[in-house]
Amino acid sequence: MKYLYETTDASTYQLLLDKAREMRRNPTEAEAVLWNYLSGDKMGTHFRRQHPVFGYIPDFVSLKDQLIIEIDGGYHFEGEQPEIDAQRTAYLNGIGYVVLRFTNEEILGSIDNVLEEIADTLSNKPSNQAHLSSGGGRGELLPSRGRGAGLRVGFGYDVHKLVEGRELWMGGIKIPFFLPSHGEGQGVGYGLLGHSDADVLIHAICDALLGAANMRDIGYHFPDTSAETEGMDSKVILKKTIELIASKGYALGNIDATICAEKPKMNPHIPDMQRVMADVIGCDPDQISIKATTTERLGFTGRQEGISAYATVLIHSVAD
Repeated sequence: MKYLYETTDASTYQLLLDKAREMRRNPTEAEAVLWNYLSGDKMGTHFRRQHPVFGYIPDFVSLKDQLIIEIDGGYHFEGEQPEIDAQRTAYLNGIGYVVLRFTNEEILGSIDNVLEEIADTLSNKPSNQAHLSSGGGRGELLPSRGRGAGLRVGFGYDVHKLVEGRELWMGGIKIPFFLPSHGEGQGVGYGLLGHSDADVLIHAICDALLGAANMRDIGYHFPDTSAETEGMDSKVILKKTIELIASKGYALGNIDATICAEKPKMNPHIPDMQRVMADVIGCDPDQISIKATTTERLGFTGRQEGISAYATVLIHSVAD
């Protein structure tokens, strides 16, 4: 399909596909009602239900017309969710997408008004104006073309096993990490097992950068079967990845990454990671956001068997 991976690289699409399929099988009442009017190109454009884009799954999306429709249930108005929704909407607006948000009540009680707003938005194409709404409100329309036409998004993920006798490298810096040695009273150094230095954060970021530029992944460019990459400093991989995307005319916009580790605590080291990676990339540390979380002692991360990292990046055409 022409637009299948237009907004999410193939690997990310596969990761989200199972969840998307489950959501399609169990629509809310409001989703089912609206889909009855959107399906079959009834609105003059092809909408998809729960189609993964930009690392998340919107309710409905027309990739051709760059229109996303979200139906907000009650939780969208609780806690931090309104701010999260607003940030995502602002980001999508910035790269040329229109986001329309409707409440369940609007869909079920005023469907004619909802359809009229969707039709009005589509009729404004190809101006591709950004609908800056969040929650149940409706915002002003602002132009979002220009730089947005040269922006691309990438998603990366990496995981490595924690083993005894390895150094722990994360974000380009070495972090001392010791675990009790079977009651002997002495700490034993632990790190991540891998062909290179196994820096999961940098690897996830590099995969996201390469995915955004549609240049495969780090396994393709830096295979773990090569003697040349054995024990390689991941900062070298990061530098070469930046050079690779530059060869295709792209530069970094920003990075948003998350480390998942039960131990050691990553937050104290984040400023150093930002500084080191910014030096390698040649960017401002403010362009690199790093967060750290645990899995509440669940899964392999919670059992301290390994550490994983996720990264989303924005790159832009140098010509822009």
